[in-house]
Amino acid sequence: SRVWFQTLKSASGAASAMREEQEIRLGAIPNPHIDLSLHQDTEGGERVARLLGHASADDMVCRYTTDVRRLYVRSGIRTCIEYALESGKISAKPSGQKTPLELTVSELEIELISGPVSGLFTAARKILREHQAWIDVRSKAQRGDALASGTLTVAPTKPGALTLANNSLRSLIDAVLVDCARQVLQNASQIASPEGGEVEHIHQLRVGLRRLRSAIRLFGTYAGDRVPGWESHAKSLATGLGLNRDIDMMAESIWPDLREAGAPLVELPLHETLRTPSELIRDSAVQRWLLALVAIEFRGTGNFTDVEWTLLLPVICAWHRQCRKGALRFRNLDTGHRHLLRKRLKRLRYALEFIECELPSKRYRRFSKALVRALDDLGRYNDLQVAMRNYLGFTETDPRAWFAIGWLKAELTKTELRCRKSLLAFRAAEPPWVRLV
Repeated sequence: SRVWFQTLKSASGAASAMREEQEIRLGAIPNPHIDLSLHQDTEGGERVARLLGHASADDMVCRYTTDVRRLYVRSGIRTCIEYALESGKISAKPSGQKTPLELTVSELEIELISGPVSGLFTAARKILREHQAWIDVRSKAQRGDALASGTLTVAPTKPGALTLANNSLRSLIDAVLVDCARQVLQNASQIASPEGGEVEHIHQLRVGLRRLRSAIRLFGTYAGDRVPGWESHAKSLATGLGLNRDIDMMAESIWPDLREAGAPLVELPLHETLRTPSELIRDSAVQRWLLALVAIEFRGTGNFTDVEWTLLLPVICAWHRQCRKGALRFRNLDTGHRHLLRKRLKRLRYALEFIECELPSKRYRRFSKALVRALDDLGRYNDLQVAMRNYLGFTETDPRAWFAIGWLKAELTKTELRCRKSLLAFRAAEPPWVRLV
């Protein structure tokens, strides 16, 4: 006869790598039912009780089902690792749909049974190196919830709302790095999966990489010995994804505008050597780096004499002065330095988002509004410059590209004026941290 178990799982940490799991053997009973009282003395059980409120298990409905065959083996004595090969499917029937949606499950799950956590990552690195595997931190619950909502993909992961346990710099660094890792890992996992990701997943992954690079610059040596080395990995992946983003931008933004202006159809050449986002993420070097991101929630940021987070304010003030100087000189800057100004403004924006919970809300919103407006205008200006370069390189083979170039020049002139106006507004905005310095 079949033996039934009731299991309560809950995730914590950046990428659902740390999970609480309580499994209770119900035995060979004919009609098992959910009994939440079996978990009442656990943290997970208390969380479920708070979520249900006055409701009971009888009020819950099945959102999705998993049908998975699990073959596992345990290896090691002092450091014991469980390797579980899982194959099967996740299925759900969204409301209003006649047929269920399904996702195939084919994955190797590794779990630390006993021993130091370093042994778990040694095992994971060996698998990545020898079997061309890639990391997927999405849980079956996330994929099941997505199916129940009528989609094959888990929703893009955006920056979370950061809260600090205290005023310490360590608390801030831990919160920021964990959230950056969560955003990078979740979106990268979806893009690398067999069902792939959407444009928004790529966008949010690029945002996560920029946030992470900004955090590395802001925190400096306080972030620990390992973290500064992530800068080159994040930059390399962001560069590859940026080339893909430029193609999407042309298709979704520039060409529709050109078509509305009556431009003739000019198909730009395909980049035959361009690697897809999925290929970039599955690269072995990228995967080893992503594993290091998973490790941050286990290992922390290293030891240092803790201080208040306000130690970072002089750095932020220096970044702000640098941006104000660039904004004042924008009219005389060449294209390269204008792009550099945009990157510096982004870095300032992310730094402020990291400490938003510690800043006066009204002043933060006013300043952030001016900063985001300048970034939006500079973003449009950059897109037009990219499109201009693409069409200029195509005029010899298709003279019709000159129509697009003429339109782009006119748009660049108008957008440059908007940039100058929004940058002046940014310079005039009062920084929200002035009374904290």
